[in-house]
This record gives sequence, C-alpha cells and structure tokens, in this order.
Amino acid sequence: MEKRLSKILEPGFGMYFIVFLVFAGVSACFSRFLACFELLVCAILYGYYVMTMKRRKKEILQYIEEVSLGADAEYQQGLTGMPMPLTVCMIGTGQIIWCNDLFNDVYDMRDSLFEQTLDDIIPGFDNTWLLEHKTVYPSEVKVGDKYYTVIGSTIRPADGSASVLMTLYWIDTTELVSLRSRFEESRPVVSIISIDNYEELVKNASDSEKATLLAAIDNRIGEWAKDIHGVLRKYDRDRYIFVMEERNLAEITQDKFSVLDSVRSIVSREGINATLSIGIGRDGRSLEEKYEFASLALDMALSRGGDQTVIKNRFAFEFFGGVTKEVEKRTKVKSRVMANALGQLMRDSSQVFVMGHHHSDIDALGAAVGVACAARSRGKQVHIVLHRAQTLAAPLLEKVEASGEYDGVFIEPEEAVKLIDGNSLMVVVDTNRPDFVDAPELLQRFRRVAVIDHHRRAADYIENCAVNMHEPSASSASELVSELLQYMVPNQTISRIEAESLLAGIYLDTKGFSIKAGVRTFEAAAYLRRAGADMIEVKRMFQSSFEDYIARERVISCARTTPGGIVVAVTDFPVTRPTAAQAADELLNIIGVKASIVAFPHGNDMIVSARSMGAVNVQVITELLGGGGSLTAAGAQLKSTGREAAVERIYRAIDAYLESQSAQDEEAIDKVQ
Repeated sequence: MEKRLSKILEPGFGMYFIVFLVFAGVSACFSRFLACFELLVCAILYGYYVMTMKRRKKEILQYIEEVSLGADAEYQQGLTGMPMPLTVCMIGTGQIIWCNDLFNDVYDMRDSLFEQTLDDIIPGFDNTWLLEHKTVYPSEVKVGDKYYTVIGSTIRPADGSASVLMTLYWIDTTELVSLRSRFEESRPVVSIISIDNYEELVKNASDSEKATLLAAIDNRIGEWAKDIHGVLRKYDRDRYIFVMEERNLAEITQDKFSVLDSVRSIVSREGINATLSIGIGRDGRSLEEKYEFASLALDMALSRGGDQTVIKNRFAFEFFGGVTKEVEKRTKVKSRVMANALGQLMRDSSQVFVMGHHHSDIDALGAAVGVACAARSRGKQVHIVLHRAQTLAAPLLEKVEASGEYDGVFIEPEEAVKLIDGNSLMVVVDTNRPDFVDAPELLQRFRRVAVIDHHRRAADYIENCAVNMHEPSASSASELVSELLQYMVPNQTISRIEAESLLAGIYLDTKGFSIKAGVRTFEAAAYLRRAGADMIEVKRMFQSSFEDYIARERVISCARTTPGGIVVAVTDFPVTRPTAAQAADELLNIIGVKASIVAFPHGNDMIVSARSMGAVNVQVITELLGGGGSLTAAGAQLKSTGREAAVERIYRAIDAYLESQSAQDEEAIDKVQ
C-alpha cells in the first residue's frame, strides 16, 4: 500500500516541460528547424503530461476509496462534489495528494499541485494538529483577503495501521471574521481621568487663577477626547469619565496617551505642573464591571505615583508613563484616620503578627518593631515573623534582642503556623506583593490583613486588605509607621530602641536623608529624636567590615557605562545583598551617573539591585525584569539565569526604558514646536 502511494506521488514533468521551452527559445536564435523540432517534442511531452496527471488523479481517488473504511457511493461522490475547497494531504509532511477544483481556485495551484506541501502555500501551517484528537484547526487561516476555518478528519488504511492521510475541508468564514472584528472593535471601554495634584494646583490661587487653570486642563482633555470621538463628562472637581470604543483605545495606546504630556505643560502660578492619572477598564462582561476595572486601574496609577495610565482587564494590568516623581498627597488627617482604623483592628484581634518582605532589610524590620510597639501598647500579644538566616538586618536584630524588650517576639514562619487562630491579624510592612513577603504560604492563612508600604504598587498586590496604608510618596515604611505611632501610642510610650529602629529604617531608604527626604520625613525623624533615638547609634548599624569594603570595591570595578547615564555592574562572583546595594549607592556618586544597576550570582539565579537619584525610574526597568520597587530603589531576581543571559536581559530592559523616554521627549518637543 505504501509503495503504491509513493509511486503515485512521484514528481511530474511540469519542471522538465518548462526547461524544454526555455531551450526551444534559445535554439530559435541559432536554428529555426531545431527550434521547431524542440517545440514539437514539447507539445508531445505536454500531451503526455496532461494524460499522466489525469491518470494520477484517477489513481489517487481510487487509492483514497480503497484506504477509507466503509467508503460507500455517497462518500465517494462527496469527495468530488464537495461544495467547498477540499484537500487530501500526508500527515506530518503536509504533502498534498489531491484537491478539488475549488481548492485550486483558492490557491491557484493547478498542475503544480503534487510538487508542493501545505507549508509551501500556507507558511506556518501545523501538519500534525489532527494527531491531537482535534477536528477544527486552532485558528483561522488567512489566504489573501479571505479567512478559512479548517475542519479535518483522518483516513486510515483498511489493515488498521497508523494514519497516513488527512482530509481537510476549507470553510470560508471571511464574513464571520469581519463581523467579529467589527464587534470587538466597537466594544465600549470605560476610563476615569483624575487630576493628581488638584489641591496643590489651586492652593493659594485666586478664583480667577483657579478658573483659568482648570479651564486650561479641561480644554486639553477635551481636545484630546474630541479626536477620539468618545463621550467625555466631568463629574467631580478633579474627575472625568470617558467612554470610548476598543478601536479608539488602540489608537491612543499607540499615541502613548499624549494627553499626559499635554496637561503636564500647564503650570500654576507657584510653578507646579499639572499631572493626570488615567484608569481604563476593558474586557469586562458588563459596563459595570468595566467601570470597576477602571476604578482599580486608577487606584493603581495613583498608588504608583500618578502621572500615568493603567489599563485593567480581567487578567492583568498594563502600565504607560509613570516617569515623574510621586506627588505627595499624604496629610496628617489621613494618617490619623489610618491610625484609628489600624488601632481598632488590633483591638478586635486576638493577637498580632507582623511580617516584611523576604530578605528583610533595616526598613522592614524597623517598621515591624514600630507596629509591635503599637500592638503592645494595646495589650496584644505580638509576633514578628522573619527568616532569621536570611535577614539583611542582622545588626538591628541583634541590637533589639540585646535590649531584652523583645524576648520571644521574633519567630520563624514555622512557629507562626502553630500560633495562628481565626481572629489573628497580619500586618505586612514594606511590601505590597503577596509573593514578596517573607513567608507567602503563611500570609494565605490569615483572614484579616493590613498593609503598610511605600513602594509603588505592583500588578500582583495584596487584595482585600482590612487596612491599606499605601503611600508611594513616603520615603520608607518606617516613616509611615512613625506617623501612625504619633496617634496610636501615648507620649513617652515608645522606647529608645524602638525609636532607633524606626530612625534606622528611614536613614537606610533616604541614604542618610539625601534622597526622597521630604518635609514629612524630617517631621518623623524629629518625633523619633524626641523619643530618645541616638543618631550615632543609628549610624553604627551601617558600618561595614574591611572584607565587605573590599568586596564592594570589586563590584564597582565591574561597572560599565551606557549611553543613557546608567551604570551596570554584573559580577561573576557572589556577594552579599547589602554589599551589592552599597555598591549601587556608591556608583551614584560618580559625575554623570543617573542610575546604577548591580547584579551578582546567587546559586542558579542572578540578583539585581538598582538605584537612582530620581532622574531615572529604576522601578520601570526592574519591572521589565520581573521585579519592582520604587522610583529610586528597586530590585529583581532572575531565576535560572547565567551571567551572560543576565547582562543581555538587563541591557534589553535599559534599551526599552530609554526608547520609551526618547519617544516621550520627541512628542513633547513636537508639541512645543
């Protein structure tokens, strides 16, 4: 049977016929008699070729009838009289054995049929999909301007051996695809536009100045929305709702939401640039769900510092913009409200657990100690959960334990599992991602969770929090906890070691009060100093050994510059995380350096630590590597990645970031011109 099929599929004379015609044309230049003789031979060969093709088609039909189980007259007639394109091919190779005239009309095959495969005429076509027990090809096949749905079945030999042929039916679904595309493009998309810094813009402004400023913002947003042909309505003093279609969303996404740059050029009398945040909800089952998605997206944009667009669908977030510094919208009123809410939550809980991120640093541990102080002032049993062997805050941990005030407070996650009850409270500090906490499996056991964090919110943040104190404009988690303590504990209740722990956390994340240190940062530091914190003792926690100093200099010696002012140091030797972070900080002291990225091996992974002075958003770069953080400090872990692969990924992420910034700068210049 197989030998017969091979004989049927022997190459035809089509190619040879063309060669003979070429020779006849060349011969005409030398001898007409010879050219006429060759043309006569070509005519004879062509007649033989036509007869051979007809015989082969007849043999193929006969072969298909023989190998088809239970082939009856109706089936045989169906092959030749099928009112749609039809092909019979070899499984695996895709070699075309036979097709009807309608398939020839679609692909203009004709007599070259037996010398081609499906992959030749349809690049990328999977010739083995029928072996996966499917009857419909996974996607529509595009041919020119038409689309086809392919339905297939196998033809098995009568002896029960493996399948050798497949029959494919090509159904024209062009109109269906067109209707589906128009339907999807016309689906409504809901967006909410918010003026980030409304209070700062109108502060100390007269009524006329305020009206002029807001009118300018309204005009910029209105002009942008007019080109999109959506429905824009202002429903609050600083909020707009904008409904458009999916096709419009694709246009403004390609335009990278130019309204952000347009509004940013508006400056108040006090020199404050107006900024917008846009939350967009799409892919929802109803308008209500899309509005909920838009609200979540706007919250995400605001929690990441504002001046950006976030798109939310049923599965994920997409981020656009977010290159400016965070707008400080935190007030003492909000801190007092959050302090009351957290205090009430603690009173209603049987015990309090506190946990930071994995490889906890001094900021995470200092904030945890501050939360423990608040819980103990309410007479609640408190536990700070951490992996002692993995913490990067060993100097602070030893100092707190040596004080004797926290005996038995620090426990491992395995011990915490045994102590949890249904009324326990977990307070997560210095992270908002469930997979970044010190013990992710432990977090899932709590029904009541509170979050205190200053990093920009990631797409996979901790949801359904009872209390969420999330302020990306704050310098550190310790700063936020210090503000809460002023309303949660009586005066003189906070101990000296607790005050020094919090001050050390602030000192770490502000690089000694030099980066991201605002007015509220110094107010928190002043409160801690009044509580007895000694700055000399705090600085001693950051002293390093001579060996660490040498290791830091080795890391710095690996640094290489990039055109964008970003220095990259990727080592082939392991170092500690604090050493890498210190090296990244040290590189920022070089003239012309805007940001630094240090990577080092850790087992089979590469650990990335990134720092910036604020001109470069290192969070965006590390997010491209699967990490996160804040505008000035971020990190990532490249799992199962070698040094060379890590270098390539880091440079690709830097290039992608710089390209996006370059595109935004060019758009801004075009608008000015």
